[in-house]
Amino acid sequence: MNQIALNSTARAALLYDASGMAEDREIRNRFARHRFAAWSLCLGVGLLLFPSLLPADVIYLKNGNKIDAQVIREDDKQIFLESGGGEFAISKSSVDHVEKSGAPAAATATPLPNRDIPLPLAPPVDSTVGAASPVIRNDAVDEAYLARLADDATTRPTPDNLHKLKQGLQAAAVFLIRKGQPEAAIAKYREALKYIPHDQAMDLALGYLLWKQEHYFEAVDLLLPEADRYPRAPDFRLLLGSAYYGMEDLDQAISQWNKALAIADNPQLRDAVAKAQREREVSGSYAEIRSEHFLLRYDGQQNDRLSQEILNSLDGSFQDLVLDLDYSPSDPIVVIIYPNQAFRDITRMPSWVGALNDGKIRVPVSGLTQMTPKLAQILRHELTHSFVRLITLGRCPVWFNEGLAQLEEGASTATLGSQLGRAVSAGDLPLYSSLEGQFVNLPADQVPLVYAKSLAALEYLRDSFGMGEIRHMLELMSSQDIGTILHDEIHSDYPALEQDVANYLVKKYGP
Repeated sequence: MNQIALNSTARAALLYDASGMAEDREIRNRFARHRFAAWSLCLGVGLLLFPSLLPADVIYLKNGNKIDAQVIREDDKQIFLESGGGEFAISKSSVDHVEKSGAPAAATATPLPNRDIPLPLAPPVDSTVGAASPVIRNDAVDEAYLARLADDATTRPTPDNLHKLKQGLQAAAVFLIRKGQPEAAIAKYREALKYIPHDQAMDLALGYLLWKQEHYFEAVDLLLPEADRYPRAPDFRLLLGSAYYGMEDLDQAISQWNKALAIADNPQLRDAVAKAQREREVSGSYAEIRSEHFLLRYDGQQNDRLSQEILNSLDGSFQDLVLDLDYSPSDPIVVIIYPNQAFRDITRMPSWVGALNDGKIRVPVSGLTQMTPKLAQILRHELTHSFVRLITLGRCPVWFNEGLAQLEEGASTATLGSQLGRAVSAGDLPLYSSLEGQFVNLPADQVPLVYAKSLAALEYLRDSFGMGEIRHMLELMSSQDIGTILHDEIHSDYPALEQDVANYLVKKYGP
């Protein structure tokens, strides 16, 4: 019996066998039209984090095949499945029965403003591996068991022994991702590829995790030869383009994305190419300077001294954040300094947005000739977002993310004080539960108080529980939703947090 998860491009062709019925062929055709779209998702509108790593429903078809996917709803004629970039419907007449997993819907990661870099939706993994594997024992990876599998595969490299080792290492990687340990998962995929080289699904899984962790150079080294090996697989070119984009190699990013488009069209990918082309037009004359932790690009007509002062400020803030958040990014962070108009042309952000972190830190500095305290605050604020994204795998609610960034830049709710307290107590501002997503669509007149409310939550958490608890909450976000974290860590929930922050503000600034 064949089995496939909808998110697994590498095995998509196995979903239906040649003897399938006519109706099954129509399902296959519709699935093929959705396949590339399901693997590509604009992170600017939200990224579904590792859905194929979670227990799925099983849809048994009348032709003997089955599909692992999340059933989201059904009507009299169709069953609707979650297929990443959208929904995929199959006719009930082709379905024998459905086994529900009982698992909750996959958690969604917080969207980052305008981070419109397409990439495969999630690492392709065999849906049969996971927590039920003998590799997982007592809520940990059984390294001794993996060592035995590796020894068997080395001494007797039969297809069966190699398959068992592959399944074991995949199960370990999936478990580690669920535990919020992507670097350890990367190591397991690398080990698997030593024994089973050029495995398309594992190459893509590893490439995705390297991209997610911003190990762009490593991702290129892995994916470039595999893209040549699998010339009709668009996902390798798509990921390669995203890695080059992260490296600020716009020519290669555009080239690889266009190669992916030549294999399979995708509107989001076309939009990404257009944005990269705008950037290339603006930044063609840009100069660059580097430090251990940063690549800084700036308009060659701007003040070289200012650019060096910016780099020095970033290096200082980097060291402070390492101490505050107990985390140190391993790869260089790209920072681009623009004239104001170039910033607007490229980012297409609202006029009130003064800087942006969409994977690269983008800051407009027109008119400045030297570092100012305000610019230093903005740089530290945006750098905090880079740390948070890496620590939480992009799953930090925006209210928490913005609150922490303001806390780190040295901002205080005191500037709005009693006005903020009254607005929060009266319920005049959006609830924290509705502020998990991006702020860019907020009405301009609400922006200052919404940011202040976000800061108030982090001030309350810091003053009530300490920075150590904030660090711990960040670490948990890579594998747990914010509701669970609030409940388990501070015995709270969103309604209680609203009330606690309101009381905190009244106590601090008066009614």
